[in-house]
Order: sequence, then structure tokens, then C-alpha cells
Amino acid sequence: MRDLAPKQARFVEEYLVDLNATQAAIRAGYSQRTANEQGARLLANVSVRSLISEAKSRLSERTGRTVAAVMADIGRVRDDAMREVEDPQTGERSMLSHKDALKALELEGKHLGAFQDRLDISNRDGTMRPTLIKIVAQR
Repeated sequence: MRDLAPKQARFVEEYLVDLNATQAAIRAGYSQRTANEQGARLLANVSVRSLISEAKSRLSERTGRTVAAVMADIGRVRDDAMREVEDPQTGERSMLSHKDALKALELEGKHLGAFQDRLDISNRDGTMRPTLIKIVAQR
């Protein structure tokens, strides 16, 4: 991988397994004690981020799935799950539950980059107080 140290390149490969920066840093050979900080530092590296983005794009092309398709599926499952159904034997009405299907779609969406939580430590007020920024969808 271009212009990356071997550990950094390994981090990119490991990060794509489960999108867990701390665990990826450990598997790439960084100290378990500092893996959390190393993972955050590596994700802030422009070259590392670029390679992760390219790999996610290749994954999307290979699987034929896009963020838009995953979001459409989530919407359909949500609509189905909110529909009331009647049990033919008891006559009871209840809502459907697609918990497992939604979880699978959520994981697929995360892997394709549909949802990204990012920790921004450079606040406008000059403090180092972390601010969670949620990016809902990327196109």
C-alpha cells in the first residue's frame, strides 16, 4: 500500500474486517495499552483514510450493494415492521418484528460506509472536549 509503513498498511487491512480501530491496531501489532489512541491517530491520517475509503468503494462494487440500496432496504423493513398483522389462530393483532433483519442491514450499511460516527477533538472554542458528529449517509 502506497506510502504507508507496514504496520499502517496492516491496520487498514484489519480495520476493514470489523471497522473497530482499537482492535485493528492491536491486530496490526500496536501495543494493546495504546491501541485506542493509535487507532484514532491512524484514522486521522489522510493516507490511511484514503485507502480505507478506496477499499470500501471496491467492496461496494464487488458486492453490487450501495449505500442507497441499503437505505432503501432499511426503509422497506421499517415499514413492514410497523404494519400490524393478525394471528389467524388467535385473532390477536400485533406488530411484526424484524430485529435480526434490521441488525444485518445495519451492519452491512456500516461496512459500506452508510453510517459513520466520528470523534472530533478540534472544537471551535479551542477546548479538547470531544464532540460526537453523526454522519447519516454518504453518497
